[in-house]
Amino acid sequence: MAAKYSVSRIGAFGQCRLQYKYRYIDRLPSEMETIEAFMGSRVHEALKELYDLVKNRRIESKDWLLACYDELWEKNFSGSVKVVKKDLGADDYRKKGRACLSDYYDEYSPFDKAKVVSTEETISFTLRDGDQEFQFGGVLDRLDWNDREGMFEIHDYKTSGSLMTKEEADADIQLPVYQIAIASRWPEAKEKAGLIWHYLLFNKQVESSRTTAQLEALEKGMIGKIREIESCADFPPNRSALCEWCGYQAVCPEWKHLRAVESLEPNEYLKDPGVVLVAKYAELEARKKDHQDEIARIEAEQDKVKEAALAFAEREKVKVIDGPGYQLAVSVKEELAAPLKKEDEVRWRSLRDLLIAEKKYTDVSTVNNFMLMSRLRDWPKDLLEKIKAFLVRRVTKEVYLRKKG
Repeated sequence: MAAKYSVSRIGAFGQCRLQYKYRYIDRLPSEMETIEAFMGSRVHEALKELYDLVKNRRIESKDWLLACYDELWEKNFSGSVKVVKKDLGADDYRKKGRACLSDYYDEYSPFDKAKVVSTEETISFTLRDGDQEFQFGGVLDRLDWNDREGMFEIHDYKTSGSLMTKEEADADIQLPVYQIAIASRWPEAKEKAGLIWHYLLFNKQVESSRTTAQLEALEKGMIGKIREIESCADFPPNRSALCEWCGYQAVCPEWKHLRAVESLEPNEYLKDPGVVLVAKYAELEARKKDHQDEIARIEAEQDKVKEAALAFAEREKVKVIDGPGYQLAVSVKEELAAPLKKEDEVRWRSLRDLLIAEKKYTDVSTVNNFMLMSRLRDWPKDLLEKIKAFLVRRVTKEVYLRKKG
């Protein structure tokens, strides 16, 4: 069965490839629902209830909307909903959701700016690249028809704590992808459609639009991303602040052991083989630091002796200073050297430009792995095949002490 792609699926691949694999390839169930996601779902559901009635010309009161939200919250909330932020509780999020709906109702009542076409609609369409087809889908929060402007409006509700800028809206792909889907049913939507994000915590909407050319470029870009995903064979974890909201920590190699021992009693925790290893490594690291600090103090003292020896040699006009069992040989050389970029960037760039102009730059350059890898994706395929003959598979194993928390 061919995979069905979505904006969130493609975003998950960019965020953490291992999470993508767990969710979309291995199809592992997520072990948790965060309070942010829970609140967002209840707000979406309440607005769907409201607009389903608006669609049929029935306008309910704000108290009705808040009561609907409260009922949805009570019906669905359980102890399995995870509150990540330690300084907030579930009831704080419940109040935030109510405030979102209250402000939204005051802003848009009596909801007569446009006609509701659909709410929380599952949409699907096909992206084509030659003979190949890719299925794409998503859930559109609300689709309106604005007969004053003669265009469709695609609405999306956000309960995020960050506010999108106009520049970010103009670059975002979610609603433009939905516009492509809408245009497959109503072709006029490809020429003109309103893209509207409602940031409910800020009681602010952000608007954007796309031209036909921009939508066509987006389609090509999405096909490129899908091809990258389907050709991917390596799915490493990407540790970031977003890990706290991930439902796969129990199986992720970055978090598996931490989650396995966090519920142990203190005595059992200290006996765990992994905990024992970390404690021993940390002890040795601390002992190393003690020696390193002593070495740094010795080297600083040596530098002072060196300065004094140079001054002595210059004053006495000698090159060897004798001592009990040892000697100090003093060497002073003067030579021309290439400038370092950090000490004189203008001179460094001038020299580089001269070498390039004289076609000598490559003679003094070396193979830099970072630069090479960053350019492979842009170079012609026949060149890549030649380069592959010189690449090696390197396995590096390191152990680093990292402070918990």
